[in-house]
Amino acid sequence: MSNPHHRETIPSSWLQELDSLEARWQGGDKATQSEIDAEILRWRERLGHEATANEEWFDIVNPLGEPLGLLAPRWFAHLTGLRHRGVDVLFTTPQGLLVLQIRAHNKPEWPERLDTTVGGHLKAGQDWVSGVFAEIQEEIGLALDDRHRWLAETRLIPVGGPFELYGRYAGAPPFRNRQVNQLYTGTLTAWGLTHLRFADGELGGILLVTPVEAHRLIQRGDDRIAPGLLGVFPKWWQFTRASSRPK
Repeated sequence: MSNPHHRETIPSSWLQELDSLEARWQGGDKATQSEIDAEILRWRERLGHEATANEEWFDIVNPLGEPLGLLAPRWFAHLTGLRHRGVDVLFTTPQGLLVLQIRAHNKPEWPERLDTTVGGHLKAGQDWVSGVFAEIQEEIGLALDDRHRWLAETRLIPVGGPFELYGRYAGAPPFRNRQVNQLYTGTLTAWGLTHLRFADGELGGILLVTPVEAHRLIQRGDDRIAPGLLGVFPKWWQFTRASSRPK
């Protein structure tokens, strides 16, 4: 079967079906597991998306990020706009520089663009805390058990509560990302900076930049910025500005 990411076009009738599914399911609020399972089988066959042992599955959630008792594989959630959870982390250095990741050149989505220090999806069964520390270890190689070495005050700070993001991007197949994100911030220690490892190959490098410069790049719509960073940076900027004001 063909790889769905190599398909040049898909029939307009399929796009209409996907629009209908997205509208009917409303992110999962109006879906049932039996309906989802039936459509997964149908679209697997159409797109050549064979099931594998390491296929990622997501909990489908409400707008607050609470699981609805529904499950779907990653590719299908992105195909139909089923709402799932994601985490992002914006780390700073002891000197106050912002640590941005440079996405690897071979990433299928937004290669070589600047993004949050760490960002990823929560897998089925994970909560926010276990999910964010798992992503940190997967992407930059810093383990939860060593957090007293790499994380100042050994804590991540939630930046507000979960919030919903939605992006729809043309493609074959199309990409409909309805995601409830939780953003965290924290300060990497000098030990943490020297022990960063690009553990899973998703990062091509890091960029250290002042927060003011990052804000300038985003304000001017720099095309080097990935959508994920665009979506969460304003919350981080507002949070850090408020935190730095005299009490």
